[in-house]
Amino acid sequence: MIKAKIGIPFKYFASIVAIFILATQSLQAQKYWTLQECIDQAIKNNITVQQRELAKQSVEVDFKQSKLAALPSINGQATQFYQNGFAINPATNTAQTDMTFRNNNFGLSSSTVLFNGFQQTNTIRLQQNNYKANEQDVEAIKNNIRLSVANAYLQVLMNNEILESSNIQVQSTKEQINKQQKLVDFGAANKVKLLQLKAQLSNEELVIINNQNLVEQSYLTLWQTLNIEPDSSNKIIKPELSAEKITSEIRSPKDIYDTYILQSPDVKAAEIRSRVAEISKFVSLGGRSVRLTMTASISSLFSTQSQQGVGAQTITNIPIGFDILGNPVVRPTATYSEFGVTPFSDQINRNLGKSLGFTMAVPIFNGWQVNTSVQKAKINEFTAHLNVKQVQLDLYKNIVQAHQNLKASEKKYDATKNSFDANKESFSLAEGQFGLGAISTVEYLSTKNEFLKAQASFVQAKYELVFRRKVLDFYLGKPLY
Repeated sequence: MIKAKIGIPFKYFASIVAIFILATQSLQAQKYWTLQECIDQAIKNNITVQQRELAKQSVEVDFKQSKLAALPSINGQATQFYQNGFAINPATNTAQTDMTFRNNNFGLSSSTVLFNGFQQTNTIRLQQNNYKANEQDVEAIKNNIRLSVANAYLQVLMNNEILESSNIQVQSTKEQINKQQKLVDFGAANKVKLLQLKAQLSNEELVIINNQNLVEQSYLTLWQTLNIEPDSSNKIIKPELSAEKITSEIRSPKDIYDTYILQSPDVKAAEIRSRVAEISKFVSLGGRSVRLTMTASISSLFSTQSQQGVGAQTITNIPIGFDILGNPVVRPTATYSEFGVTPFSDQINRNLGKSLGFTMAVPIFNGWQVNTSVQKAKINEFTAHLNVKQVQLDLYKNIVQAHQNLKASEKKYDATKNSFDANKESFSLAEGQFGLGAISTVEYLSTKNEFLKAQASFVQAKYELVFRRKVLDFYLGKPLY
């Protein structure tokens, strides 16, 4: 029935549908990446960023621990043991033989440092700054990734544009070959020109192969920067790039440096670590201070040796002496017919003990450890200060270099554009003259090859200028996309 309506055999119709479905699936599988998507993906997949994030989490845990360490420590304990043979009766504190009993001890103790030369406070500050420094480290790595991805992205665009130009030139050469072939067939031209053009075509096709390899290699570099599996179906979106619209930088490197240094994560991380080194010195100096500690405890015990009367009670007067008149003095004493273990709650309440104490420790001599720690902390502080200066110097050098690179790229772009325009016009004239037979094949091909070189140089200069501008824009706090 489908055959009757469509007018074609069903098997051909099914093949067309299958081809359409496969083509649709291929289009759906193909992904086009913007520069922003590439940067986000690279940051997400980068192993170094993930490692730094984990390091930051570890430092955050240390920071929380330093704050919790300032709280009092509280510890509880409970023991149970059995005694057999000779032992000290815990109820009467007398030595006895052939004893068999059970003891339980319970206790709760607490201690806190009241003063230790502000070591705890400085340790909290130190760990807090360590956490901030690690945050800046993560951001610095992300900045490097952004620039690397932007460079790889522009390399793909540049190689693609060079490849497109190569394809256009090959088509132009093929057209010339077709014209010469017709002239040879009609006997209006010799075969030498035709062979020279075919040789030129072979060279240009080889250039296309090389340019295709460059495109694939630049794509591979980009996907590796993103840490994703290379896939030929993945392509990048070509943004609107106009070198003519790129403005020259009128600000001096010093002005750019003064602006960027306030937000540079590398400089911030170095400055924070300089503060960490300074705080570490105060932590070490705290080791020379007296240490005041408060301790408190509460404890009790239970023993099966603690007995009390549980049977019938009998009061007996036991003589204990005489008064000043010579009259006997007695002490009423209760005796029981049976005895049993004193109840658990009664023993716990009766044996309950509490304590509160203060300890002051004065460091006098500890193998010179404190002084050594202080000396090393001062050395680390000086080293951290020097590191800040070095990071600032490196940043200034990078900005000066980026500024100079942009100026050089502008000049290079202008020069290559002039060369490209001149060679393009020259090639256009040569192409017309060659068609009229006014110039030789050698002159025509020489003019064309010069044009191809100028075109490739111009494309490279254009993308180099774009990248140099983006690097400087990065230091100015402008987005890369």
